[in-house]
Amino acid sequence: MLLFEVGFVELQGIATVIIFGLLFYLLTELRSIQASLKTGQPGAPAGNGQLALQAYERLSLLTDRVSLKHLVTRMHTPGLTVRELQAGMVETIRAEFEHNITQQMYIKAEVWKAITNMKDQNMFIINQLAAGLPPEADGLDLSKKILSYSDNNNAELGQMVLDAIRYEVKKLI
Repeated sequence: MLLFEVGFVELQGIATVIIFGLLFYLLTELRSIQASLKTGQPGAPAGNGQLALQAYERLSLLTDRVSLKHLVTRMHTPGLTVRELQAGMVETIRAEFEHNITQQMYIKAEVWKAITNMKDQNMFIINQLAAGLPPEADGLDLSKKILSYSDNNNAELGQMVLDAIRYEVKKLI
């Protein structure tokens, strides 16, 4: 029985050494990951620079999707009235913006403000142009007015927002 007790004590000692060794290894790995996140080194799991790049990618897509010209080409459906098309466009802009709202945490505040201004401006333009048409008019009339307005006034903020995004991305790369 004494031999069994000595063997059991030895196994406990070996198990304790293994557990402490594993714990030491895990703590070392955790510190390494935390250090690489702070420095933003390439290869670091989801570092701040990588998150910012992904956010700028998503926001450049948002900018493209809510541009007036792209909204007209994507949303125009024969048979819609002016009010139906107007409501659909405004809701699309709002939904796209809300879908990407969390990206503001990873980008510069000035760029986020530009994106917010673009959203507000595009919704204002759509609403103003729709207000100038009779409610029962065909949605095609609103589409033509929006395209004409975009071409003649060069009023969309989309290109300026894309330029700001490109500038910030170049600084990150």
